[in-house]
Amino acid sequence: MEPYKIDPYLISLDRFFELTVSKQLIPSRIALGEMISERFRIIKDSGIQSLGALHKILKSKKSVQAFASRSGIPEMYLVLLKREAGSYLARPFPLSDFPGIPHEYAEVLKSREIRNTREFFESAQTSEQQMKLSSQTGIPVARLQEILSLSDLSRITGIGGVFARIVYESGIRSVEQFARTDGADQYEKYMAIIEKHKYPAGHFAKEDIQYCIDYAMVIMECCKNSDPS
Repeated sequence: MEPYKIDPYLISLDRFFELTVSKQLIPSRIALGEMISERFRIIKDSGIQSLGALHKILKSKKSVQAFASRSGIPEMYLVLLKREAGSYLARPFPLSDFPGIPHEYAEVLKSREIRNTREFFESAQTSEQQMKLSSQTGIPVARLQEILSLSDLSRITGIGGVFARIVYESGIRSVEQFARTDGADQYEKYMAIIEKHKYPAGHFAKEDIQYCIDYAMVIMECCKNSDPS
């Protein structure tokens, strides 16, 4: 069974460095580029070898302050690094955030203690689970499969309820399919869907789509690395 969140210990610190230096950082994290090679070397020399280990050592304000004192890396830099590391861990949200999902579906699933995207994704991946859930809730299997696809897409950083629906309407049904798309090509499709359905998607550019594609590729990389075969 595939977990909703990736295992951050499957991303090496070197890989996290590559991902960080190669991406266009959002304005609030531009400072991460300052002395990045030297600072990542210090972090690695301290014994931290993975994104998971980094996230753990920066998990609280107190631990950030302690590591800043030991390493000499500015506390504010570590705070930004913590946020960037955390962006690789999908944050679940209510199923009601997906446009087109009837309110009664979300409510009946909630009564089965399936309240958000993570809980749904981790409880409805197989056909057997979907059949059982359908019999328990009265929700058609086809609609459960739709919610599963939307929940899968929501694992990608930058894809919330509305954008997941837009991606779904374009014919993309999974993280794996999304990771193989071309941002420039998809942009035109997404804009046409937004115009047709009047989805409140806000402003986004082709670069934002590529940002999401890059995250999707990391998810697929972690899935491959966690496969025992």
